[in-house]
Amino acid sequence: MSSLASPPSLWISFWMFLTTLIVSWDAGYCFMRPRSLPGGDLSWIWKPYNDFPYGEIDYLYGWKAFNEKDGFTAAQALLNVVEILLAIGYLYLRHISPRNKPFQKYHAVAPLVGFAGAIMTASKTVLYFLQEYFCGWCNVGHNDRWTFWMVWVIPNGTWIILPAIVSVILGRYIAAALERDAIYSPVSISLPRTESPAEKSASTRTEEPSQLPAALPLTFHPRALSILIVGSNRLAASRALTFLEADAKVFLLTSSEEVAKEIKELEEGGRVSLLQSTASDSAAWSELLAKYDISLACVTDTLISTPSRRSLASATIIYQTCSSLHIPVNISDQPLLSTYTFPSVHRFAGADGPSHLQVAVSTNGQGCRMSGRIKREIVSRLPADVGKAVDNVGKLRTRAKVRAKISEEDDGPLNMPVPQLSTPSISRRNSEEVIQQLSEEEQQLRRMRWVYQMSEYYSFEHLAKISNEEMDKALEIWGQRDEGYLPHHDGKTANASEKKGRILLIGSGPGHPGLLTMAAHTALRTATLILSDKLVPAEILALIPNSTKLHIAKKFPGNAEGAQNEMMELALEGAQRGETVVRLKQGDPFVYGRGGEEVLYFRQHGFESTVIPGISSALAAPLMMGIPVTQRGVAESLVLCTGVGRQGKAVQLPGYVKSRTLVMLMGVARISQIIEVLTSSTAAGRDGAAYPPHLPIAVIERASSPDQRVILSTLEKIQPALKQVDERPPGMMLVGWAALALEGKGRVDVLDRSEDDEAEMVESWLAEGQDGELKGWKVREGLNDEWRGILNGTI
Repeated sequence: MSSLASPPSLWISFWMFLTTLIVSWDAGYCFMRPRSLPGGDLSWIWKPYNDFPYGEIDYLYGWKAFNEKDGFTAAQALLNVVEILLAIGYLYLRHISPRNKPFQKYHAVAPLVGFAGAIMTASKTVLYFLQEYFCGWCNVGHNDRWTFWMVWVIPNGTWIILPAIVSVILGRYIAAALERDAIYSPVSISLPRTESPAEKSASTRTEEPSQLPAALPLTFHPRALSILIVGSNRLAASRALTFLEADAKVFLLTSSEEVAKEIKELEEGGRVSLLQSTASDSAAWSELLAKYDISLACVTDTLISTPSRRSLASATIIYQTCSSLHIPVNISDQPLLSTYTFPSVHRFAGADGPSHLQVAVSTNGQGCRMSGRIKREIVSRLPADVGKAVDNVGKLRTRAKVRAKISEEDDGPLNMPVPQLSTPSISRRNSEEVIQQLSEEEQQLRRMRWVYQMSEYYSFEHLAKISNEEMDKALEIWGQRDEGYLPHHDGKTANASEKKGRILLIGSGPGHPGLLTMAAHTALRTATLILSDKLVPAEILALIPNSTKLHIAKKFPGNAEGAQNEMMELALEGAQRGETVVRLKQGDPFVYGRGGEEVLYFRQHGFESTVIPGISSALAAPLMMGIPVTQRGVAESLVLCTGVGRQGKAVQLPGYVKSRTLVMLMGVARISQIIEVLTSSTAAGRDGAAYPPHLPIAVIERASSPDQRVILSTLEKIQPALKQVDERPPGMMLVGWAALALEGKGRVDVLDRSEDDEAEMVESWLAEGQDGELKGWKVREGLNDEWRGILNGTI
């Protein structure tokens, strides 16, 4: 089908105008009988009829039919009135009717109205001929052959042939619109796919329409590239502004001189180049794309409900041409003719104008309004200064990558273990080894990993407030050689009589503020200085009044001792100034929180600290995931250990006991070494029997947070599982039969079963709740509605 982008030809309008005059004259003649007939007082108006005289050639129009009260003539005249109204309606819609937008060439309904009028004209005339045929030419059979053919057949036949041609032409406009909406409707898309055995067996079942494949979200930088936007409507202006914001070179192409006001403003401001073209075939489009070196194309004059909407055939030509030249193209309202789509985008504010953070939502062309709504929901749930936080992290990355070229991407986990700096602990100063300076490249690698961890753990609010000076100070440790102990901790003990303040060591629990103890909550609201560990969630830090001084530990890989020293220094200095200092830790201060070291250190300097317990994630995290650490018939004892020893060294792990649960904190980053130690028959790092490879393990991440997750698997399959899912630190591990005790129907008779039944029991456990292929692991994530309500104060 050729392009139908242009409006219907003007000769059709001329025909409709001529039809209106002639048919109105004819209808008046019929309605005004007998006054219009020869001898009537109005016969002069229809003098050509009466002089011919047509009423004697065709009795239907003469005295004979009138005297016999034949109703066919009046009925035909009434149809003439409808025909006139349709012809006038077409002319109005085609040439006069107001458009929704100035660039539209004609009203979209005009072809339909004109088609109806032409069909009525042809049908009415065919009926006229058939009436004569079936009555034996009773009204025109008396004429000689020449008069019959030249005066009756040929003139009346013209009113069949010409309306039929008009109907075909206007019908093509209607058909093109119907094909566009029917063929390219999403429900008709059929993409190839492989049937499962169940689908093949259920051959009588009605197939559901296939979905479009998922799009690949990318960020694209069209800086200095030539972009072609086809159309002259407001959408074209909006697209132009989008590309201009990305520093692209924009060409706007239109086939009409009528353009939207916004486009005129862009052209007058010299921001876009306006082109005129009537390209209609692939060769013309190829020439145009090559002439302006176009890198990306966007077509906007194909919007639904646009009177001058580009036809499907024309849009297909543009799509095929761009595809053949490997030029990405977007055609509005035609997802199947688009190689990319425009998401709904929000750019957050930064410190000095727009930030580098943008949030984009795409529905792959299936719901533009929905994408806007979803975007607003996302934006409303993020802090207003999250853009500043992103910009500050970018500055930190720049400062961290000093001389050597460090890769932008790091495939290792965020909490990947690295060798520790030999910074001595000021609480164990006499036991430290000789300091060794790391190479510059090693320092840079550790700086970058610290930036990664800050991005994951620090609150958006804190990241947004970091100054350039604080950034430099945080990175200074890598450019200095540690000369020994901290200068103002040279063994001098503060005089106890000088103490004015107090120090509280507080556990913040597993993460959610709803699981914070009342005592801890009160301390956070009344303290004057709070020194927080890096892993304390932002939701808990949000409880701290804005007037309270807050310092977050600069603990990055390799600097655990340095960060610990700094926090103890600051706590001591604050207490000596008379402040109420809270040393805020994740979980419980005495469960791998180094709380004991701080108690002794502060006591040495004249302050007896108060320790407020917190709910340890060692117990709370499994519980949040429905896993009991002890269970009658499954686990009779519990061993709690860490996967990371002092100075990053490995720890001695306990041997396997079937009735015992092993809980490990801070070991997920070393899981490969840990699994090797647990399962190897010759490992020196284990006390006791080796663990069976099919033993269940649960890796629990971000327990009590809205995005909490547990990966359930076995010791032999957990590593492939972790590679398949994005990491979500912090995490912990639970090894033992307790991992499956309460899953599904429950298995509380594990200790009564023989070893031969264990593998089958594990396989059955992993299959529960799984759809499709079994992978050897399963994942559960998020808080259920009940827990979400409880943690938010609704019980």
